[in-house]
Amino acid sequence: LTFSNFDLQKGWPVLTGPYRMVRSEPAQRIWDLREGWWAEKLGFQELPQVERLIYLTYMEEHKRVQNLIANNIDTCLELRPANMVSLLERNRNITTWTGREPPYSYITWWPISLGFNGLEAPWSDPEMRRAVNYAINRDQLVAIGWQNSGAWTLLPLPDLPQMHRYFTLAEDLVAEHQVGVFDLEKSAEILTRKGYEHNGVFWEKDGQRLSMVIDIFSHFQDLTPVLIAQLKKAGIDASFRMTSDFTTRLRQGTARAYLIGNFSSMRDPYFVLRQYHSRFVQPTGEPADMPWRWQNSAYDALIDQMGQTPTDAPEMDELYRQAMDLWLAELPSIPLVQWPHRIPHNETYWTNWPNAENPYINSAYWSRTWLLVLLNLRPQV
Repeated sequence: LTFSNFDLQKGWPVLTGPYRMVRSEPAQRIWDLREGWWAEKLGFQELPQVERLIYLTYMEEHKRVQNLIANNIDTCLELRPANMVSLLERNRNITTWTGREPPYSYITWWPISLGFNGLEAPWSDPEMRRAVNYAINRDQLVAIGWQNSGAWTLLPLPDLPQMHRYFTLAEDLVAEHQVGVFDLEKSAEILTRKGYEHNGVFWEKDGQRLSMVIDIFSHFQDLTPVLIAQLKKAGIDASFRMTSDFTTRLRQGTARAYLIGNFSSMRDPYFVLRQYHSRFVQPTGEPADMPWRWQNSAYDALIDQMGQTPTDAPEMDELYRQAMDLWLAELPSIPLVQWPHRIPHNETYWTNWPNAENPYINSAYWSRTWLLVLLNLRPQV
């Protein structure tokens, strides 16, 4: 696919923002401030004080840290906790959403789950997924994987102020379905009932070891080893792989287990729960918009009703509880952690980055609200 409306000599692409593209090549894209921005002419906005934007191609996390230490870049994709601590120690001009103190982040709309291809054995069985859930110690995931810089979750919802009431509405259901219970004996009871035998290290059935390969991408390389160790302790021969075709494997269902975030809403739970509707299920090997491949007709009917019900309607709460009860009973995915953005802000050249004390917007440059950050940045004096 070629983008045909690209010709820098003609001023293409045509844009409505205050920047114009002046260079596009594999290593970088450069945007320069352009005069005559409509918002300035109308008196709606002043021109940003950032005159040039240079977007570099993706680089590994350790290289991002090195470039921030050397003041070669101003911000970057989120960092893992250990790298953030190292960066703060080596460059006094680096700040974060919470300044220079933990947790260095804000909670996003993207809670992370251990997902499964719900069409393929053995993880198509809700009881097998329940056995995995009992094997997971979420406190340990956060303490070791994230050095206590984060929070676990028992629901696939983002833990944001607008969503807190939905956590409260589901508290009894979460307790009833023991989502937060870490109990290796309960895990073993299920696996024994399913015909597995423990050989002293791993569970086996019909001569086959119970195994799980978890597909991930780089965001999860700190959490996943801790999760793998927990599953192995529970007798599951677990491992992970991080490959360039992660997205393809996820969409086609060849990733039988994986870590991924829930595409969420920050207003009500409908769009979170809708992604588990069976309308998105495709046979393994065919691309699907959502990866879970879980089917429950009663759940589908409730989600269809929710889609036709205003958020503030009294019946929405009961529809949500009924749907959540079915979801928690089968755990099509296992909620693990809330996802934080640990984004470094380099104040060597620019100040007035958004933060917890001045939260005018989030600081993720890949969000559509990035222009609000650019409009607020001021040169360091």
